[in-house]
Formats: sequence, structure tokens, C-alpha cells
Amino acid sequence: MFPFLDHVIAINPSPRQFAESLAVFLEPFFDGLYQILMDQFAENPDIFSLPGDETGAVGFGEKWMRSMEELTKGSRGVGEDADDGPGGSV
Repeated sequence: MFPFLDHVIAINPSPRQFAESLAVFLEPFFDGLYQILMDQFAENPDIFSLPGDETGAVGFGEKWMRSMEELTKGSRGVGEDADDGPGGSV
């Protein structure tokens, strides 16, 4: 990915051009990820559900997003809103 970013930065695009280029560059990766996840889901529809949670894939997605938000907050480091981990308060 670095060669791509190096090239894009060298031509000094506008923010919109940069976003469009990045989207075009990442599209094959996301298409592949989507296909892998859909294949797994076709094999086992319960793969994206949590034990004891009746909301199924929706609950899984909500839990995933909350976990990502918590990780983001946790990575802020010492003196910020982190509450666990090496950079958090004790």
C-alpha cells in the first residue's frame, strides 16, 4: 500500500481526488472480504451470532461496533479517556 500512497501524495491531489483514488484502490480488497464473509455465512448462518443473543447478525454487528469504539478510546493513551490497558489509568 505504501507505493500507492507515495504515488498519490507525489501528484498532490485534492482531498476529493485522494478519497476517490483510495476507494478505487481498496475496492478489490473489500470485494474479496465481502465474498469470504458471505461464503462463511452461507455455510453456517449462525456464524455471526452470539450465544444467548436472539438478535442474530444485528446483535453481532452492534457488539462489534461497540468493541471497535472501545478499542479506539483505549488507544488514546495516558491522560485521556482510556480506562484500561497499558496506557489507561489504574
